[in-house]
Amino acid sequence: MKKLFFTLMIGALSLGGYAQTVNELEMFKSVFKIEKKAMLMDFLKLNDAEATAFWPIYEEYQKELGVLADRRIQLIMGYVNNYGAITDKDADAMMKESSDIIIKREKLRAKYYERVKKATGSIRAAQFVQFERFVQNSIDTELNNNMPLIGELN
Repeated sequence: MKKLFFTLMIGALSLGGYAQTVNELEMFKSVFKIEKKAMLMDFLKLNDAEATAFWPIYEEYQKELGVLADRRIQLIMGYVNNYGAITDKDADAMMKESSDIIIKREKLRAKYYERVKKATGSIRAAQFVQFERFVQNSIDTELNNNMPLIGELN
């Protein structure tokens, strides 16, 4: 799964980097969500009762996560678009926003861990969180490998 996901992530991030319009970005996000859900389905291998309990919770999680993802996309776009002209004030604002997103994402995972645990048990809840962290770490690694640090290209 990890190799397949890594390949998917590289392709998805490459396509996302070329999204020029809101429609292209929305299409990219939609495809990513579909592929991510398919991989999670394959990973969890839920029985019918577990699936009935899990997937509505997951959809609610995805909606809340989408708000944070949109904030992160805006942060990254601002960074990329203003890279050569980032001021002290800009850097401070970006770091505060980035930290807030990370904190809220972890709180969201903790909240949904409890909901999934109640619905399907601790093992399934832990698998869900592990998968979500794996996805996020893969995205973070790709971004870190492909986005210059402040001042690196000056």
